[in-house]
Amino acid sequence: MGTAKVSTLGIDIGSSLIKVVEAKPGKDGINITAIGIAPTPPGTIDNEIIVDPQALGQALKNLISESGITCKRCVSSVTGQSSVVVRIIEVPKMTRQELAETMKWEVERHVPFAADEVMMDFQPIEREDADPDDQNMEVLLAVAQQELINSHLEALIAAGLQPAAIDVEPLAACRALIDASTEDLSTQTIAIVSIGATVTEMGIYRNGILAFPRTLPIAGDTITRAMSENLGISEEEAERLKRERGEVLLDRVQNQMQGFGEVPGMDLGIDGGSAPQNATMDLSAAMPQQDDSGLGSFIPGLGFLPPETPPAPQESAQSAPEPMPAPDFDIDLPGMQPRPGKPVLDFDLEDEGSLIAPPAPKFDLSEPESGESMSGIDLSSLAGFGADTGNKDFNKESIFDAMSGSLLDLIAEIRRSLEYYSSRFQSQPDKILLCGGTAKLKDLDRLLESELNVPVVLGNPLKNVAVFSRQLSEGYLEEIASVLPVSVGLAIRDMIGE
Repeated sequence: MGTAKVSTLGIDIGSSLIKVVEAKPGKDGINITAIGIAPTPPGTIDNEIIVDPQALGQALKNLISESGITCKRCVSSVTGQSSVVVRIIEVPKMTRQELAETMKWEVERHVPFAADEVMMDFQPIEREDADPDDQNMEVLLAVAQQELINSHLEALIAAGLQPAAIDVEPLAACRALIDASTEDLSTQTIAIVSIGATVTEMGIYRNGILAFPRTLPIAGDTITRAMSENLGISEEEAERLKRERGEVLLDRVQNQMQGFGEVPGMDLGIDGGSAPQNATMDLSAAMPQQDDSGLGSFIPGLGFLPPETPPAPQESAQSAPEPMPAPDFDIDLPGMQPRPGKPVLDFDLEDEGSLIAPPAPKFDLSEPESGESMSGIDLSSLAGFGADTGNKDFNKESIFDAMSGSLLDLIAEIRRSLEYYSSRFQSQPDKILLCGGTAKLKDLDRLLESELNVPVVLGNPLKNVAVFSRQLSEGYLEEIASVLPVSVGLAIRDMIGE
């Protein structure tokens, strides 16, 4: 199935949870040998940047140890609504060398931060249904702030790991849910909607290749804040109430839908030639906007969060230690043979075509404080819903009414994305794969399916691989599967191919 011969650890560091998955190739396919989940230590991530790499690294190290993982080689991903950008752009056909020069200019067109403080990678996209006479070509462009990459690497090194690549989330999710699927989803048009804590990542994949990435600023925390305000309780109480007793009441949706959907005067910002005002990556890009040059970019319509200015780097109170050698990153790892047309994309720290700001990160080797582990944490606090342990003062109707406005806002944005894709590519997704922590909200899949008129199923990356672990029960695996697509996709990165 793939070509990698060594175990790999996939690491997905979210604002709410850290997810780790260990994978190794087997005779009959890919084997998952360990899985670990733990809360992201409070105060270690601020405005998308890891501000305490040592504490986060120690928490990651503890999680890896508790999960029985001995593998050091890892593939991870970075994310950030304002620190990471992914775009599918269209340029005239050219050679790889010409493309490398062109992408340096494209970075300035598509990112909202200084182009001399970023890292960049790109990959041409080859589609089987492409017109051979077309004079243009599609290119997947990924850009991340240097500070984001540096702090991310520092946390991995603090955990005692050996980074092999920093990947992008849309490609990782595709590997786990589409490429590895036994249902041959690679011949269909599939939308993956991952509702995380701070953002919802959305990608539409045509024949197994990313065609339309977008990040929505409405996610689990948005729902929690709405419940807090509407019920007059703290956000901590609202989060617990959402997880323990939250559910979608389909019989109340009809009234709630009044005023949602088509909104006069709101548009997707696809009728100009302006520079992008919002950027996303974990890599999901915002919606392409067409301009006179034929290059895609995106200006959010009403309802989108404005870009935030990344915080200035904090000066360390201690003197900086000597820098450690940068991890060896290579976009073409030994033995790696990706499927033809499938872009392989990461942030290469040594490739001059990728590295725009070359300073290598410096690592503080001082002893970090102990991070929080997953020991003793109730399963529902990690990924699941439905474990009723309190909050009897609210009935299910009042709970749903408190969250319904945010849910319907999210559905409206997903619908607009689907409509834009349909108008541009004259096709609709055959299926939506729903994942992320909020995907476990009871009957959310049924609500999305009824409102979007597209079949919706819960994405389970563990169905496509063999899981070998005596410590993990089938019930536990079923409960946590929705938060694992990215970490599984990262772990099997070098095991998918022909």
